[in-house]
Amino acid sequence: MQQFRFRLQRVLQWQERVCRLEEDQLRQRASDVAQTDEKLARLAAQRVAIEQEVANQPALSPADLYALDEYRKRAAGERQALDREREARLAAVTAQREKVLAERRRLQVIEKLRERALHEHTRAMDRETEALSLESYLSTWVSGTNVSRMR
Repeated sequence: MQQFRFRLQRVLQWQERVCRLEEDQLRQRASDVAQTDEKLARLAAQRVAIEQEVANQPALSPADLYALDEYRKRAAGERQALDREREARLAAVTAQREKVLAERRRLQVIEKLRERALHEHTRAMDRETEALSLESYLSTWVSGTNVSRMR
């Protein structure tokens, strides 16, 4: 009786590695989105802090008002850039998620092939064991019959 050996074992291992790499890339892309979200949150917090500071001033000079206006314009531009960056990163996450799903499907196909091959091997081993058992029984039975005829 020979031990089970899956002919596509190296392919299965390769596909498992590919899946892990794609999943790692998905995690990295999700981390990139989280970083962009943090930047957006910091920008919003900074804007609120500056707006409160300005609101607490009893009187503002024209230079202060001009600086506030310039800050608002710059902050709005940063916000738009970060929004575009976030959308691009979300699109990358979606594309990577599709890659991960495709690689997982490929892996599942190979795993099913392995399961089938193992099942067939097990059935063949069972048949071989059954045949050996039957042969052993018959040889014992024939030997016992021959011994009783000799007497």
